Amino acid sequence: MVFALLNLAHVTTASAATGTGAAALAAANIDKTAGTCANSPTHNSLGGAQFETSCSGGGSGGPEYWCADFVQWVWQNSGFSTGGLDADAAGFYAYGRDNGTLHTSASYQPQPGDAVVYGSVNDTEIHHVAIVTSVNADGSITTANGDWGGTPGTGSMADFAVSSRVAALTISAGQKSVGSVPGTVDPADGYTIVGYTTPTTTGSTNPNTPTAICGTGFKVIDSHALGGAVVYLLYNGSTAQNCVTTVATDPGGKVAMDATLAAQGGSSAGNPGSFTYYAGPVTLGAANVCVQWGGSYAGTSWTSGWSHCG
Repeated sequence: MVFALLNLAHVTTASAATGTGAAALAAANIDKTAGTCANSPTHNSLGGAQFETSCSGGGSGGPEYWCADFVQWVWQNSGFSTGGLDADAAGFYAYGRDNGTLHTSASYQPQPGDAVVYGSVNDTEIHHVAIVTSVNADGSITTANGDWGGTPGTGSMADFAVSSRVAALTISAGQKSVGSVPGTVDPADGYTIVGYTTPTTTGSTNPNTPTAICGTGFKVIDSHALGGAVVYLLYNGSTAQNCVTTVATDPGGKVAMDATLAAQGGSSAGNPGSFTYYAGPVTLGAANVCVQWGGSYAGTSWTSGWSHCG
């Protein structure tokens, strides 16, 4: 019976998409690993070899941090729009903001199917995303967390990804509100709930994806949300090239934007201008060196530190 219900969820139309359906699909994958690439290989509950690009989307074309892949896969296979989403957890905050379904009030009561977006008390980055699978009688919520419990201290995205799995974590009624640091999630790293995003059957109107903009062989390895856009860093493992593009999430006309990239001790480049859909791509070779990347959109700008050292 469970198998039949899951296959029905897989073929459901967007008009029939429900949060409870998404929650059921997420729960059906508890204890599944990244896929057939994992140390303990599994197929997802719909028979696939991975969740989105959990086994194939890393900077070198291998396993990647896949918490966002998992939530995206659940929403997509439950009939919801996933436009603008990829392997970066920050995309779920931007998705909610741009579709009007982001909840940042401490009084919001999360619902099954919602994405739980986590930041940290230690910085301003988005670190993790999970999905609410149930709202319990005592007021607590249970969540499904992809890419959880991997071997710590590996120093490798791929090594962590192949050793992690989908884990069920329950957050008490007193710690589920936005702004809380749930003791059952990752208190050592100060994971704090920065918002809940409800999926929608409509999505971003930008038809351009960062991988299509940068070209064949490039994979997203990091991103940062700006107001109304997301700046992406991509890498091509075959050519040792980095690519940066700033992509408008819901374009409504030409807007001042830029994409910037610098190789430590080497070249730097940008693409300032007035664009409707995206700035860039800006591409530089950066084998065995760190890069500094960033972008701007409608007056809001951001630049990373030296990071992603090839």
